[in-house]
Amino acid sequence: LHGAVWEFNRDDALQARNFFAPSTQNKPKLKQNQFGTSLGGPIIRDRFFGFGYYDGYKQKRGNTTDVLVLSEAQRSGNFGSTTVRDPLTGVPFPGNTIPPSRISPVALKLLEQFVPRANFGANRFVTAPETEDDRYSFGTRLDYQISQRQSLFGRYLLTKTEAITPPITAAIGNTSKSTLSDYMGSHTLVVSQRAINVARFSYNRIDAKPAVTSGLKNEDFGINVPNTNTLAQGLAAMTVNDFFTLGDANQPFVKRVNEVFQFTDDFSWSRGPHTMKFGLDVRKEHMIIAFINRPNGDFTFNGVNTGNAAADFLLGLPSQFRRTTTNQAQDGVGYLYSGYAQDEWRAARNVTINAGLRYELSQPFVDKNDALNAFHPGVQSQRFPDAPAGLVYPGDPGVPRGTYATDKNNVAPRLGVVWDPTGTGHTSVRAAWGLFYDALAGQGDFFQNGVLAPPFTPLVELNAPPAALTLATPLTAITGGATRFPPNLTIIGWGEDFQTPYAQHFNATVQHQFGGNFGTEIGYVGSRGRNMPIFIEVNPGVYAPGQTIRGARIFPAFALVRPTFSAAESKYDSLQASVRMRPTQGLNFLASYTFGHAKDHVSGLNIGGEPRPVLPVTVGDEASFQRALDFEWGNALFDVRHRFVVSFGAELPTPTNLGAIAEHVLGGWQVNGIIQKQTGFPLPLTNGQLSIRYLTNRPDATCDPNANAPHTTEKYFNTECFVARPLAQTGEVPGNAGRNTIRGPGFASADLSLFKNIPFSSTRRLQLRLEGFNVFNQVRFNNPSGAFGTGNFGRITTAQDGRVIQLGIKYLF
Repeated sequence: LHGAVWEFNRDDALQARNFFAPSTQNKPKLKQNQFGTSLGGPIIRDRFFGFGYYDGYKQKRGNTTDVLVLSEAQRSGNFGSTTVRDPLTGVPFPGNTIPPSRISPVALKLLEQFVPRANFGANRFVTAPETEDDRYSFGTRLDYQISQRQSLFGRYLLTKTEAITPPITAAIGNTSKSTLSDYMGSHTLVVSQRAINVARFSYNRIDAKPAVTSGLKNEDFGINVPNTNTLAQGLAAMTVNDFFTLGDANQPFVKRVNEVFQFTDDFSWSRGPHTMKFGLDVRKEHMIIAFINRPNGDFTFNGVNTGNAAADFLLGLPSQFRRTTTNQAQDGVGYLYSGYAQDEWRAARNVTINAGLRYELSQPFVDKNDALNAFHPGVQSQRFPDAPAGLVYPGDPGVPRGTYATDKNNVAPRLGVVWDPTGTGHTSVRAAWGLFYDALAGQGDFFQNGVLAPPFTPLVELNAPPAALTLATPLTAITGGATRFPPNLTIIGWGEDFQTPYAQHFNATVQHQFGGNFGTEIGYVGSRGRNMPIFIEVNPGVYAPGQTIRGARIFPAFALVRPTFSAAESKYDSLQASVRMRPTQGLNFLASYTFGHAKDHVSGLNIGGEPRPVLPVTVGDEASFQRALDFEWGNALFDVRHRFVVSFGAELPTPTNLGAIAEHVLGGWQVNGIIQKQTGFPLPLTNGQLSIRYLTNRPDATCDPNANAPHTTEKYFNTECFVARPLAQTGEVPGNAGRNTIRGPGFASADLSLFKNIPFSSTRRLQLRLEGFNVFNQVRFNNPSGAFGTGNFGRITTAQDGRVIQLGIKYLF
């Protein structure tokens, strides 16, 4: 039998204080334990083998958080030098102070109960709420040798997680529970000395448990919105842009299940200089997801009434209110079929060529109740004749069940060459190119255009004005209650001609070995992405000078129309170099450097802070699409220009001739380390004063914000270089600041560890570990805020962990 037992521990007593944690407060809590065991060995000699493990993880951790709250003066209505307009007159309040009689008693009650007073500066609240993270995983593997030609393999994995985040300003914290189950079995058959076949079947399932709501009632706070859903009773969700959030979650989960069934078969056959492989892959993905969508109401305050979101909140004047009364679960299925052929050909003694071809057929997700929709301008639905023209559904003429046609052109060739120019095996030149499809890409957006769409989920949505839209009585602005197709509908779905995203990956490298222990590698690595998914607003509002609300839409029956189009592209180019020392006499070493540049139109769907195109795009007008995309081309959010990493390990020599005790004490020591340094990530800029639902414009730039930038936590870049985009120009072009033109702070860190190995025999030893992460306590700042027009614009308010020491013990046998 072979196995191990381990325990690793972290404690705040050995943790450095976070850079932003006030010295007047206790150090944020940290109690972390990771523990487990593994065991493996023969069950039946030379025929049946088993292996199993258990790993547990428990953490209680204080996360330093900086929340922008109202100052004492602002809580009483005095906003000082910040201009606050009177929504009744359109001119600033005298002294930018809201009269006490105009302040909403609902807002005051919410402030007193949920919004803490500043404890750091005039309007910042710094705290370290203690999150809890509990996980455990169990796995087992069985291998059975049927005969010399056949064998079976089976595996089972189970992982359970529970994460609890306490509230700061919300009514209740967030609880997340999930269970992952994974089963896999395979059969290997040696057909002949030249042929082998491996068949595999796997099943993977993820279950997400329901979130918890507070049980509070709106009426107890003066909000006249009945709590009609007993499964998710709580306080209405409220977002005060750039300040804080209040209330319960606006979309608590009822149920979420994701299942993947997969069968693969791989056949290998060799003959002469050729080794050929053929295979197939069949997958079925099943997803069930149910929201209780905004059951208690959902308010947004964005400054549309006064020019300041917090002032709007004090007046009790939201910019938007949304609420649904019923929900329907989405139950969808998608299929992927693929097959491949590959030949590894030893064309000459020093040349090997790999050539392959793969074909993939990825079918769009379909819902068992056909609860999906699409946007086809001017087309009247026959399935729902009362739907506004343009909103169509599966079952309507020309609308497939997945709302877009299956892409049948997914042919993916690959080619690679390895050349030994000297024939000595010390130098190799490698080059490769391949085309790879992203099957089922973007399906996370699949359920949004179904379960949240009319008429499947009746929706109430109001946008300011009307003046009757207030925090206390939003429902008085509604006539007729929730309807199947309310005015100003939001459409979220797939573009009519959506195609499978793909990327071309290519590289060329030269490797050389010096002596028997050292090797170097230098090469070019790149990629080009096409048909990448991107949200594009095809129904923008056109603003007139002086307007502060959404103007006329291209399609007046709708508000936001934001299909997911396969129109984005990406690009990556890099020079990569490394020097490696193979393990020799207890030493090993690796140094690597990457100089790269990643650009794209969008770095991922639903990435926080990533602006969306809001140009007047017309469906079917390729020129307008290209104009929109041209304005979005810029540095990817994950672009790192320079990265340098050094890792090493050294087994310290055991002194001799000092006696057995000294050799035991001074021997068996091992030092390891990872040192890294890199430049920062790009920073997205958004104009929070021009919020248009999910879409946000960028401001205008009048100078270079990076030139002689202060690079301090209070002002990382030149914030005065930006001005608000005139409202009259919204919908024409984004702000000329460009996308991701500011780069955040880089970082350097060193992780070091010291191991003591205590042998008991040739197969048993005890290992004691002292591990230090960021041992020199170098501050790793997160990006500053890029939200133009807010108090935190240009400020850095959070940082990664400082130094953390971990103690560990591991017994191997």
